Amino acid sequence: MKNHTPSSQIKRSGFTLVETVIAMGIITIMITAFLAAFGPAVQGIRKSMSSKEANRLASTLEYELSVLRADETATHPTAFAKAYSWIKGSAGNNQDDFVLIYQYRGDPDSVRDDGTLNPYTENDGIPGKDYVLQSVARRLGDAAVQEELAPRVVEGRVFFVRMRQLIFENGALKLTDEANFEKIIDPTEPRENFTPDDHTGYPEAVIAFQAEFYALKSSIYSYANTGFDLADSNGDGHPDATGKPVFTRNLGVRR
Repeated sequence: MKNHTPSSQIKRSGFTLVETVIAMGIITIMITAFLAAFGPAVQGIRKSMSSKEANRLASTLEYELSVLRADETATHPTAFAKAYSWIKGSAGNNQDDFVLIYQYRGDPDSVRDDGTLNPYTENDGIPGKDYVLQSVARRLGDAAVQEELAPRVVEGRVFFVRMRQLIFENGALKLTDEANFEKIIDPTEPRENFTPDDHTGYPEAVIAFQAEFYALKSSIYSYANTGFDLADSNGDGHPDATGKPVFTRNLGVRR
């Protein structure tokens, strides 16, 4: 009978150094492949969320320019007249004409005469029951802005919107030059002269414009009211207080 040494009867357990290195290499390759496939998917989700917010902002602006609220009939005879005034004034130096878009907590049981909700000012509350988030576009001079940009009422970021008319020049669509930022002119050539302050003389059925959406650095009313202006000291075409717009969108309003 053969004698076996104890070492020959013991089964090997664990991994050798070479096996461990090979296993780690395989795991590294798998992780790299996973990240390569999953990374673009994450970026796609982020882009989708950003696109959703951009669409919400653009839709809120489009809707507001298409309606004439009960408290606006004294200053604007039609929704088109209102849109004409908002577009023309949004790039000017009158802060009351600055257009802001934001969301706030609205009380579903308390509706204003203009159809929007009064702010929900309680510290607690259940979303969807006690309050709902309402998206609005308002001029800074609107008294409701101060109520809606109060702490615990405003939700998320506040955006300033600058609107600039799009016109045809030599057959191509372009933005009006700086001299006409605060005007609405005939968008087609040869251009017809009319009184810029009077929407009734506008010769076309549609005003095409580019809306630039700028994120304010603070969502509180005191900042929106006094903390920023349209000064452009570096000459890049955008307000120093906001920097470049987060996105732009070409839109139009119809008579």
